[in-house]
Amino acid sequence: METITCLWVQSELDEMSEKCIRSWLKLGYDVNLYTYSKTFTNNISTKLHIKNAREIYDIEDDKIVEPYTHLADVWRFTLLKLNKIEKERIIYMDTDIVLLRNLPTQSNYVSSQYTQQTGAFKCKRKIVANIGVMCLDGTENIDYDKILNCKGKRTIYQSKYLKEYEKQMKNLPDLIVDPNNFCPIHWGWAKDLFTKHLFVNQCKWGINQFQLADLLQEDNIYGIHLWRALKKGKNIGDTKYSIYNQIFNHLDISIK
Repeated sequence: METITCLWVQSELDEMSEKCIRSWLKLGYDVNLYTYSKTFTNNISTKLHIKNAREIYDIEDDKIVEPYTHLADVWRFTLLKLNKIEKERIIYMDTDIVLLRNLPTQSNYVSSQYTQQTGAFKCKRKIVANIGVMCLDGTENIDYDKILNCKGKRTIYQSKYLKEYEKQMKNLPDLIVDPNNFCPIHWGWAKDLFTKHLFVNQCKWGINQFQLADLLQEDNIYGIHLWRALKKGKNIGDTKYSIYNQIFNHLDISIK
């Protein structure tokens, strides 16, 4: 079975990340978890291997500040840049993606998401690549140097990495898989995900959102991006029958 690589900046996993990683382990994957923490402890599984994130991208402790998403962007693009030399199959996955079934077998692919088709942020393209899941073997025609050179003049937190990435991906449509493979729940429904037992509005911004019961039956849905950054401080354990909790109940995954 293959190995999934991920990054966790803080000292201990939050509930969502631990449950998501448990879903990967339950399907038989090994997991290489890279962290900047010097005190991270593994109480989950012997198949979870803790690695030093500085082996990929070194940064001083006092420069590791929230939001960690920017650091994570630099780290993953550096990882993939280094793999251009090694040319090994790497599966990078964000720790807020829960897996429902084993991953596609194709060599190279990246996840994607639907874009808003109405409203202030209307986009001409219906689908854009994202970086939640990146399964690549080093032969992909992505210029990581150009992406990483988009760093701001002073810090990594003044960057345009994703804009450059999306620009390049426009010319690499064969790498982009169906949004439903990993993002069947659009980020516009993040509030419902943590607070409702059903999606309240099933069409928003020109995007149709199917109910969870329907999603769980689809063979082409390998995982669900849970949009941790958009939960906006909600205690995800409070709503017993929330869509979020229903997903993990369906998979029989809990934290004791």
